[in-house]
Amino acid sequence: MASNIEIELNETQLRVSSVLNKDNKNYGKKNLIDGNEETCWNSEAGSPQWIQITPMKCISLNSIAIKFQGGFAAKRFVIEDRQQDGTFTSIAEFYPDNHGKLQVFRLPTAHVIDQIPFRLTFYDSYDTFGRIIIYVFKIYENK
Repeated sequence: MASNIEIELNETQLRVSSVLNKDNKNYGKKNLIDGNEETCWNSEAGSPQWIQITPMKCISLNSIAIKFQGGFAAKRFVIEDRQQDGTFTSIAEFYPDNHGKLQVFRLPTAHVIDQIPFRLTFYDSYDTFGRIIIYVFKIYENK
């Protein structure tokens, strides 16, 4: 039987769509993976926003855990993988709750990603200005 294993995000390439006021020190992508629940990635205003992950090895993605700041959660997000032509295709769609608790989003079936980028695209933020704030971000694979 397969078990969930957390993917070490320090061993991936990570990109984000934007950072509030371009203040990478306080709100940048490194805060997604620093293990500190006191720091966060805070996007600029506008929708959509995204996080792009490129694993350095083949993974079998099966779930994602996110802790949004209440009031700054996405109403909807889509997990997408990049095709050979550079476009992104939807793997799964989720509708987070608007609170500050950790939420786990399980894919219907594990999705194999072999060293190509995949993206979480956040739509329709609960924030009036479209900002997304994330304190905890983890991805898991089957092993």
